[in-house]
Amino acid sequence: MRGEFNGLQVLILNDCRSAYYVHYFAHRLQLALIAATREVVEVHQFFKDLFDIISIVFTSSKQHDELQKTQAAEITHLVSINELATGIGMNQIGTLQHLSET
Repeated sequence: MRGEFNGLQVLILNDCRSAYYVHYFAHRLQLALIAATREVVEVHQFFKDLFDIISIVFTSSKQHDELQKTQAAEITHLVSINELATGIGMNQIGTLQHLSET
């Protein structure tokens, strides 16, 4: 991707002269962590189970809606007992992201 003559870096620089290349070390770190966690059975099993749970929730819109309702109810409960601060941009309900190794 960062080939000196015909890589993605050159293509981007041809379109935008002010662009500069920064190597993505976080990606390499993540790949190293993935390789390391495969050696620890408990950690590997945890992420495998998490992947399975998220996959099940994503395949069923009914389960996804139920998860969002449960999250909203939990946030409402925590706010009502003053366990959770409120304000602009806080306590927003997001969606689950697809898991992958990268």
